[in-house]
Amino acid sequence: MATHVLWQADVADFDAWLNVFREDEPMRKAAGIRDLHVWRDPDQRDHAIAMFEVTNLDKARAFFGSEELAMHHERGGIAHITIKLLEPV
Repeated sequence: MATHVLWQADVADFDAWLNVFREDEPMRKAAGIRDLHVWRDPDQRDHAIAMFEVTNLDKARAFFGSEELAMHHERGGIAHITIKLLEPV
């Protein structure tokens, strides 16, 4: 069974962030990360939540800790990121 990642962050502008997020899909795919769902918090309009499936945990950890991703986060106006790895039981 695959590992999943629950990702949450405050974003400066949800729509601008979503455009950057969509542009970055090939980068996530290359790291063995598949997009499952993206949500917007109805009570906090600039809070983004995403769920990913991870096929290669080592590649995914390297991706989430990469400087390249940090630059994309900056470009997307992201702050207060929480990344939670979820393993099936």
